Amino acid sequence: MGAVVPAGGGEGAATAPAPPVPGQRAAPAERTGGAADAGARGRTEVSARVVEKIAVRTAAEQPAVRPLGGRGPFGAPEPARAQARLSGDTAVIRLTVALAYPVPLRSTAAGLRTRVAERVEELTGMRVPRVDIDVSELVRAGRVG
Repeated sequence: MGAVVPAGGGEGAATAPAPPVPGQRAAPAERTGGAADAGARGRTEVSARVVEKIAVRTAAEQPAVRPLGGRGPFGAPEPARAQARLSGDTAVIRLTVALAYPVPLRSTAAGLRTRVAERVEELTGMRVPRVDIDVSELVRAGRVG
């Protein structure tokens, strides 16, 4: 059996690109027009609950933050509690935490405030001009969740 030759000629013949398969997505270069027309392609909305979860997770990652004394909805200790108010692309967060005792409260809260704002901005693209920290408990070394 001989070699397969494209329709329209043999060696040196110009080949046209294959027609798209029905239902096939366009190639990336054809469907993206860059950041300039990103708004024309759609919108991304981030809920307050997502911002709150990011804030709680970020707080829990900090070494001085301890689980709150109460229990969460599933019986596990809560690492922290957060409330977020959103307005456009801006989030204002209130975070309730328990801190290890003894730690310098002001500097620990300032570091936590900075880290939470940076992380929310990094993950959501929202501005976070304010993070209020409510230290509800000081936890001595011996207590476990």
